[in-house]
Parts: sequence; C-alpha cells; structure tokens
Amino acid sequence: MSGTLRKNIKAGSKVSIVQKQHQRSGELTEGIVKDLLTNSASHPHGI
Repeated sequence: MSGTLRKNIKAGSKVSIVQKQHQRSGELTEGIVKDLLTNSASHPHGI
C-alpha cells in the first residue's frame, strides 16, 4: 500500500516512518496513526 496517498492512511493504521533527525541513517520508527494532520490528497515523500 502506498503511503503517498491520503486515502491509504487511516487512523489506527500501523506505519513505519523516518523521522527528520534520522533521514541520513534511514532509521525507521514504528507507530500507530492517531490523526491525519494534512488535507492534501497526496505527497511524493508520503503523508
């Protein structure tokens, strides 16, 4: 499933993200989506 489309991300979904401070290493952080903070339909780097 693509994380670049808002319609694919729902509250309660389990996700893995790269936090800003870990962009060089690519370290992933896993968590559960609580809220969607954007109204954009898509973003090339992920919602």
